[in-house]
Amino acid sequence: MRPDAAHARRAHRPRGDGPMSTSSSTTRRILGLVGLLTRPSRQGRAAILLPFVAFAVTTAILLTVVSGTLMFVNDDRPSDDFAPGYVILSLAALLFLAVPTVSLGASAARLSARRRDDRLATLRLLGASTREVSALTVIEATMIAVAGSLAGIVLFGGLLPLVAQLRFFGERIGIAALWPGWAALLLVPCAVAVLAGLSAVLGLRRVRLTPLGVRQRSDVQGRSLRRTVIGVAVLAGFALALSQIGMFTEVLGVAVVIAIVLGMFGAGLAVLNLVGPPVIAARGRALARKASTPARFLAGRQLADQPAPAWRRVSGLAMISFVAVIGGVGLGMAGQLDEGDAMAEQVIFATDMRTGVLLTLAIAFVMLACSVAVTQAAAVLDDGELIVGLDRLGMPMSTWEQARRTTVLLPMRWAALGGAAGGFLLGLPLMGAAVVLTPMAFVVVAATFVAGFALVRLALTSTRPVVTAVRRAPDRVL
Repeated sequence: MRPDAAHARRAHRPRGDGPMSTSSSTTRRILGLVGLLTRPSRQGRAAILLPFVAFAVTTAILLTVVSGTLMFVNDDRPSDDFAPGYVILSLAALLFLAVPTVSLGASAARLSARRRDDRLATLRLLGASTREVSALTVIEATMIAVAGSLAGIVLFGGLLPLVAQLRFFGERIGIAALWPGWAALLLVPCAVAVLAGLSAVLGLRRVRLTPLGVRQRSDVQGRSLRRTVIGVAVLAGFALALSQIGMFTEVLGVAVVIAIVLGMFGAGLAVLNLVGPPVIAARGRALARKASTPARFLAGRQLADQPAPAWRRVSGLAMISFVAVIGGVGLGMAGQLDEGDAMAEQVIFATDMRTGVLLTLAIAFVMLACSVAVTQAAAVLDDGELIVGLDRLGMPMSTWEQARRTTVLLPMRWAALGGAAGGFLLGLPLMGAAVVLTPMAFVVVAATFVAGFALVRLALTSTRPVVTAVRRAPDRVL
């Protein structure tokens, strides 16, 4: 372009094309896209309703757990001899429940993430800027999280009178003792919203760098068995450290040692998620090689190609099994405290320990049911193109259902066994075989397996209407 022509174009540029006008235009464009892409008619009601419910449950459970922990820390009803025990057990329950609760929130944030990636990648290919795609993603994810968190606060308010009827310290705890304070009511929903926003931002990297690759499904990543070796080595190192933890008590102090032990248990839960996907990938490859039916071959290929999503669908059961081992030990210890010529305060402490363990497991099962339902529905939505494609090729849906059951039940067994093994591995060196390997511990673990397997199967069955809806409306998937 000639200099005089360029000068003339700058001279006749409209006044509204300045930086402020460009910024407001971009904002209006982003808000318009948000309104367009978050309509239920555009992405299906389930893609909005399911994460909304999951965020509500996550917020309500977090507030309940935080309220209970604050009650045990601040309540002056326990005697000086037993007050530290209440604090330690409440912090342990907070840790055990916080990990699966945050996992449930992350599952809600990832719900139908593939569909969101597709839409954002399409926008990138059509010329949308990185700034617009980033803002659109964060706003869309955070809006649902904030709405779900507000509903969670209402749900917590409804649960508060019921939870207040529980008996601790030999009496009903009451609503006043469970009130978490306005700070917790503000911070917990904010944390849930931040979790949703971070999950959305982390998923933007592929869309920004390779939108065509995301759109064409060319982003499958392999899983190495090195993770399994590293994870097992880390668990073994934790077990060795726990076996020698007593010698550090005098040097570091009881509080520091307790914090270290709780941190190791939390890290053990994280290691399970590190080890799980490579194991599932290896089992999927073996299943595909030895498959005798189309359903088993299809299930094996899905597990081998997408081990991380397959593990996430049942990872809640691994965490529950881990917690069940520690909970079974707690019930066994409570039974021992309750025997013989125990003092009145000791009997109350044993009863409270038993109530706390059962309450922790009950909350964990609620989270497991919600997590499995969310992840199973998300799996159906994310596999919509595959379901429609196989249906058009003439594959009977009974074959697809059999393959879907295998992709869930096989990881489920490994998750349950892995979680229980991790709990026993870390519990044995800390408390000894006489405490960990008790009949009560095995009864609790067995009951957890039965209830967990039943919940997973029920959640799998409950998603059949979603599969039917995908088949009846293929134009909303393809």
